[in-house]
Amino acid sequence: MSSLLNISHLTVEFDSDDGVVHAVNDVGFTLSPGESLGIVGESGCGKSVTSMSIPRLIPSPPGRTVSGSIQFDGRELVSLAPSELRKIRGAEIGVIFQEPMTALSPLHRIGDQMLETIRLHRKMAAVQEQELILSWLKRVGIADPSRCLKSFPFELSGGMRQRVMIAMAMLLEPKLVIADEPTTALDVTIQAQVLDLLHEVTSDKTRSRALLLITHDLGVIWEMCTRVVVMYASRVVEEAPTQELFRNPTHPYTQGLLESSPSLQDDPANLKSIPGSVPSLLRPPAGCPFASRCPKATDQCRKTLPPMRELSPGHRVACWG
Repeated sequence: MSSLLNISHLTVEFDSDDGVVHAVNDVGFTLSPGESLGIVGESGCGKSVTSMSIPRLIPSPPGRTVSGSIQFDGRELVSLAPSELRKIRGAEIGVIFQEPMTALSPLHRIGDQMLETIRLHRKMAAVQEQELILSWLKRVGIADPSRCLKSFPFELSGGMRQRVMIAMAMLLEPKLVIADEPTTALDVTIQAQVLDLLHEVTSDKTRSRALLLITHDLGVIWEMCTRVVVMYASRVVEEAPTQELFRNPTHPYTQGLLESSPSLQDDPANLKSIPGSVPSLLRPPAGCPFASRCPKATDQCRKTLPPMRELSPGHRVACWG
C-alpha cells in the first residue's frame, strides 16, 4: 500500500531571546491509509511541532521549516502555495487540537464555526449543511445538538468542547486526522469516552483514514495505534509496530519510558524514573541526545550521533548499542 504521508529529514527551528531552538531534527516516518501511528515522548521532545508542521500551522515567525520534505497524497506541503494549502486543511487533513478552548473562537457560536468549515471547502444547500453538522454532533455523542449549535464554547464543558472539536475535524471526511493530546485536562471518564469516539470515527474500514495520535500516555498508544514513533530531544530514537515495541523495546529511552509509565505497571512500586535531565535544544549535543542519561553510554555515544538502523521489518532504532 502506498503511503498517504511521507515525512523525511524534517528540521524545524524557532527563534528565541536566548538563540535558535532546534525543535525538530531530521525526523522521518510514513503513514498509510488505514493506519494509526502514535508519537510518544516527554514534553518538549518535538511531538506537537512535528504534527503541526504537516498542515503548516507552525507560526512563522518565530518558527520555520529549515529542511526536509512532507509529502501528503503525492503533494509536497513544505513548498505548497498558501492558497493550495488552505484547500487541504480541514478538507483532507483534519486537526483535533490539544485544548479546544483556545482552538475554538470564543466570539462565535459553535454552529457558525462549523458552517465556516463547510463553506470554505464545499458548496451545499443550507439544509444539507445543517443536516451534516447535526449528524456529526449526534455521532460524537452530543445529546442536544441543536442547542449546542447556538452555544458559545465557554458555555460547554471540557468534554463537550472536545467532542465538538472531533466533529469539526471529521466534518468533511479528511484522509488524515491529526489528534494532538486529545484528552489533555479531561477527567478519566471523559478521556475514555473521547478515545472510544476517536477510535470509532477513525477506524471505519470503508473510509481508509489515517490517524496520527500525539500523546505521552503509552497506555493510550497500546489501545489506539498500530505503530509507534518514539521521540526524544527533537529526534526519532525508535519506531516499531506497537506490539513489537512493547515486547522488545531497544533504545534505552524507550525502555525507560515503559518502566516509568503508571498505565503499564500494576504495582506502583515497580515504577522507575529516568535520571538526569533533557539536553538543551538551544545547544544540542554532538552525539546521542540521550547519552547523558543513559547507563549504557560509551564515548562513541557521547561524540557521534547514531544513525537510524533497521532491526527487523518496521522496527528501527537510533542507538550504538
